Amino acid sequence: MPKLRDVVDAATAFTGAIVAGMALFLPFTFSTADSIGSPYRVTSLVNSVPRAAALGLIVAACVAVMVRPLSRPGLVWLTATCGSAVLTINYFIGRNVTSADILTTQNYIDALSGGFVFGALGICSLRQRWPAVGFALGTVLVFVYGEVVAVFSANVATANKVVHTPAWMVVLATILLIVNTVRHRHGIMLPTGGRQPADLPISPIVGATVLSLTALLATEWLSNEFDGQKANVWEIALAVLASVGAAFLAAILLPGRDGAGVLIAIAVAAAADALGDAQSLGWAIVLVAVLATTGILVGLARPAPWLVLLGAGVISVYSIFAAGLEWMSSWVIGVAMISYLAGFGFGSVRVTYLPSAILALGALYLPSILWAIPTALRTWPVGGPDANAATPGRTALAITAATAVALLLLYRIRPAATARRRPVSAPDT
Repeated sequence: MPKLRDVVDAATAFTGAIVAGMALFLPFTFSTADSIGSPYRVTSLVNSVPRAAALGLIVAACVAVMVRPLSRPGLVWLTATCGSAVLTINYFIGRNVTSADILTTQNYIDALSGGFVFGALGICSLRQRWPAVGFALGTVLVFVYGEVVAVFSANVATANKVVHTPAWMVVLATILLIVNTVRHRHGIMLPTGGRQPADLPISPIVGATVLSLTALLATEWLSNEFDGQKANVWEIALAVLASVGAAFLAAILLPGRDGAGVLIAIAVAAAADALGDAQSLGWAIVLVAVLATTGILVGLARPAPWLVLLGAGVISVYSIFAAGLEWMSSWVIGVAMISYLAGFGFGSVRVTYLPSAILALGALYLPSILWAIPTALRTWPVGGPDANAATPGRTALAITAATAVALLLLYRIRPAATARRRPVSAPDT
């Protein structure tokens, strides 16, 4: 049973992961409902969200690599607290300033500070079981929310509610981080693992850069191909190969079999993108939390990366045929499946170097080429006529199949005998 200090750490990790994830994945600096629908703000929203997510992941990887060697947990908590303070200040500036001229700057500051919090808080949390569960749950909740809820809506009043993180949660996260910084100020964590190779520290940073920039370029290129016309299957196939190829390169750069987590994240994110979106989760958020928690705990007990890829394939196939089913029931089923799968995928990740886990979790927030495919099931504004309703599901299935091949190749290159792995909730420093 978790002790009181574990509960406090887990609550802090959970709240901080939600706030940081929202800053990375979704913009929340729109100040008034009246100005959301303006052409400038809509264009800024569409352009800045994927770019900010890519930038935020690189920052998170850099921070994780830099704070990982620290033997004093209080300093790592302090790093996360400073990032949260900047994020909070920027949040309230965005809520109270109506000038559209600073919108893009605010969104990028959100991404930078969110990545700062995500990287440092992840290193703090993933060293212990219950904080790791809290951090993973917060990450999965934001991921599911961002994938299945309409961030952009023609209904301005609805959009105003969707794009904002609750003010109380932003403040609460900062307060909890301050409390934990004080609690851990005298703590010392002694090294328990062997010395890492000299070239290891930058590998997650390089991997994050390759993965983020390739995902962003592939998504924007495919979006341009769809602008005013239907992209053909070869263009989609090229984007799939570029995305999975970058994920495989990032996986190879990581030590041992740590890169398996990146490949799993790419497949799960693609499967989630194949589902349509609704105006809000409503009470389904409770279902998401329960299923995600169950998946995390089951994955920690019985990790099975291949089952995660199989589940991503099943969801992709389901999305192909879901268009012919009753919308609300099929959407809820899809949300339930992706919630459990994302949690189970985290639990199945085994790493030798904690920043590798930060990269894998952050990869869930990266732009996917499925964002660029126009479909009637999504309200994200992209150019061109709507593609066939089955196109997103088929694309997600292709990505899942390609990541399965990449995972098999990774396992061949990195035999299990030479990959000393541990759950992400076990200390590596």
